[in-house]
Amino acid sequence: MSVDWYLINQPPIYNGGFEGEEFFAYAQQGFQEMLDTTMLCDNVEFINSDFSVITPGKAIVQSVTPDTQLKAEDRQILVPIGTLQTYSYVRFEGEIWIIASEPSNNKFYEKAVLKVCHSQLRWQDPETKKIFDYWYWCEDTTKYSSGVFKGNVVITYDKQYNLLLPMDANTQKLHDGMRFILEKSGTMPLVYKLTKYDGITGKNKNVKLLKLSLTQTVYDEKVDNADMMIADYKTNAAESYENDYRCEITYKSDTISLSSFKKYTATFYDSENNILNDIEYRWEISDNDFDTENLVLTTGDNFVKITVKNNHSLIGKTFRLNVISSENTILASVVITITALW
Repeated sequence: MSVDWYLINQPPIYNGGFEGEEFFAYAQQGFQEMLDTTMLCDNVEFINSDFSVITPGKAIVQSVTPDTQLKAEDRQILVPIGTLQTYSYVRFEGEIWIIASEPSNNKFYEKAVLKVCHSQLRWQDPETKKIFDYWYWCEDTTKYSSGVFKGNVVITYDKQYNLLLPMDANTQKLHDGMRFILEKSGTMPLVYKLTKYDGITGKNKNVKLLKLSLTQTVYDEKVDNADMMIADYKTNAAESYENDYRCEITYKSDTISLSSFKKYTATFYDSENNILNDIEYRWEISDNDFDTENLVLTTGDNFVKITVKNNHSLIGKTFRLNVISSENTILASVVITITALW
């Protein structure tokens, strides 16, 4: 029939004679059909702040060929009206982008600014001992400085980052004075202290954003866990068990190829670095955004062998392997990346 010749689905017919009626009848429907039937759209995933909800969808992503380096970290996203209100991130072409502006619309579609996330901010709740990971975008506010300030008596660090991350019940518990490990220089962790908490200027109606200022401070091997990339972890975790011991995960590589396996070993030490063999623990997978049925875990004496199935959608995905105590405390962990076989 002739109705099949038309791209746009048959809309309701309005006989009022007003252009406004036709506009509202066709505008949003036409944009949705453009997403469904043309090559202008991209397959994306809409993700909430703690990654507990991941929804696949389609969108038009603009500014993919920026004119300047400053704009290389920004994108614009066009989606059906009402799509972005309950989400914090968008996964696009294998990268995580934070929704960095309050969505607005022109009656046709909804539009927002995205900024590419650089890494995850990791910390441990001092009360519940739960570990949190939140993707963030950051800006080096001291990129033109030498990184140190030479005073009359001492030399202090001058490196500072501004971070942008979602505001929710977990991130609202962050406060001035908290310390974080953001990166490593070789094998040395670089620790930063939260010096400014801004929960006001990014508190929009729907997309609520938290702005943090972090200033570099000194790494303390007595309280900071470099393997887990958590500052002040030992101080918090020491209360969860009576024995004074620590755990280390040893491995040859933190990547596993499809259809391959790698072995990871947990070793426990007391305060005098003597090996302990009577610690109760278990292995656990977390921070994965794919079905764990794609991983096969085989455990033995103090080790686990992880085999990755041959699923090409897993390439580039990451997950965290944890050693969990009998009191459900994370003793050690490592982030593992899945790579292609060839």
